Amino acid sequence: MTLTGPGPLAPEQAAAVPAAPGGAGMPPLGDGPLSADVVLRARWLDVLLGDPLRPTGPHARTASAAAREAVAPSGALGAVLPGPADVRRLGADGVVRVLRPLFRRGLGLGHAWAVRPLSGALAGAEPGGTGTELGALLGPAALVGAAGGALHTTARLVDRLAARAPGAGRWQPVLAADFADLLACESLTAVALRAADLTVGGTPALTAAAGYVVPQLVGQVLDDLELVLNEAGSGPDCAGRRVLAELAADRAASGADPAAAADGRARLIRALPSLAGPAGGAVRAGQGHEHLASRELFRLGRTGTARTGTRVGTLSAADVAAALPAAAARLAERTDDDPAPAALVRVARRLASEQRTLRLPYPAAGHTGPADPVARALADRQALLLLAAAVLGVGQEAEGFLGRPHWALLALTRVTRRLGAPLPEPSLDPAGDVWAELAGRTRQGVDCDVYGSELLWTGTKAGTGTEAGTGAGAGTAEAGRRRGGGGT
Repeated sequence: MTLTGPGPLAPEQAAAVPAAPGGAGMPPLGDGPLSADVVLRARWLDVLLGDPLRPTGPHARTASAAAREAVAPSGALGAVLPGPADVRRLGADGVVRVLRPLFRRGLGLGHAWAVRPLSGALAGAEPGGTGTELGALLGPAALVGAAGGALHTTARLVDRLAARAPGAGRWQPVLAADFADLLACESLTAVALRAADLTVGGTPALTAAAGYVVPQLVGQVLDDLELVLNEAGSGPDCAGRRVLAELAADRAASGADPAAAADGRARLIRALPSLAGPAGGAVRAGQGHEHLASRELFRLGRTGTARTGTRVGTLSAADVAAALPAAAARLAERTDDDPAPAALVRVARRLASEQRTLRLPYPAAGHTGPADPVARALADRQALLLLAAAVLGVGQEAEGFLGRPHWALLALTRVTRRLGAPLPEPSLDPAGDVWAELAGRTRQGVDCDVYGSELLWTGTKAGTGTEAGTGAGAGTAEAGRRRGGGGT
C-alpha cells in the first residue's frame, strides 16, 4: 500500500501541530512482520521530520553542535517519539526500529531527542536492572543507524560512478564488507535488546559486548567511507564528507567513541564468568536448538513473547553463544549444491572451536581488573564470538537476503580474520553477492538495516550523477522524493 505523507512542515507549523496518537492520520499498512504500530510510527516520524535533503526543512541535517543541544520536540513530533511505556508495549527492538529515521538524521540529534531521555527514564522504571541494560543499548543502536545512512549515501555514489568509471569497482568489495559489518552490529544489538525484553535484569554480557564491539567496528566502517569518498574525488566540503565529519564529532560528544568501547570491555570482563558454563536451558550446542525461547531472540522484526516470569525460561549470554555451534550443525544438514552454505559451515566450525578453547579461563578472568592483559584479550575475543553467534542465529531465523548465507559468510570471515585465525579451505568470497544487494538497495531506496526498510526520502542530483544527497545544502540536489509502501 502506498503511503502519501504531507510535505515538510515549517518550524512554527511543526510546533503548532496538536499532539495525536502515534499513528493518527496514517492508513493501516499491515504488511510488516512487526506490529503495524511499529511500522506506522517509524514512517510517521519520518514524515514529520521532513526531507533531510532540504536545507529549509524543519529537521534537515544540522551542524553537530546544534543537534546535540536540540530540545526534545512537542506536538505531533513529540507524541510519536517513543517513551518508556512504548518499550513495554512494542519491545525494545521495536522502539529502536521506530527511531531509525531519527538516527539516520544524525547521531547528535538522536541522542538529544531519544537516547538520553529514554535512558534516563528507563533506568528507574524497569525491574532488576533491565532499564539500565536497555538504556545502555540505545547508544550502539543509534550509532549503527547513523552509520547506515552514511554507508547508503557512499554506496549510491560508487554504484553511479561504476557506470562511467570502471575503476570505481575496486571500492565495491570494501563497501560490501562494511555492509556485512553493520548488519552484524545491528544483529548483535537487536538480539541484546530482545534478550533484555525477555529476561528480567537483561543479559549484561551481551549488552557489554555490543557496547564494546559496535563502536569499534563502526569506527572502521566510517574510516572506510572516508577513504572511498576521498579516492572518489569528493572534496572536504562535499555533503558526504561533511556528514562524516559531523558523525565523528557526535561520536565523541555522545559517548560512542573509543572511550565508550573501553567501558564496554570493562563491563564485559566483569561478565565473563556468565559465559563459562553451558547454556541456561534455552539452547545447548548440538541439541535443543528448536527451543522457542532462544529462537525468539533471533527472530528480528517479530513480536516476542512476554518477559521471563511468564512464558519463557531464563535466558543468558551463554544461550546466544551456543547458537554458534548449533547453527553450524543445522547448516551442515543442508544438501543443496550451493557452495556458500558449505563455506559458512566451515567458518562457523572454526569459530566454534575457538569458542571452546576460551571457555575455561572465563571464571578467573571475571575477578581481575580491566587492566589485566589476559582478561582484556579474552574480552576482545569473546565480543567477536558473540557477534558471530548473533549473525548465525539471525541468519537461521530470517528470510530473504538475511536468510541466505552470503552476508553471514562475509561477516564471519571478517570475524575470523580479526581473531587472527586461519580461514578454512576452500574459502569463498561472497563480496560480489553482498555488493549486489547493497547496490540494489541504493537504487530502490531501501535502507541498509536488517529489515530492508524502504526509505521515505531519497535524493539525486540531475545531470552529472554526483552524489549530493547526504546533507543539507547539497548544491543543486533535487528535493528528496517521497516514497511509500509497507517495506520492512
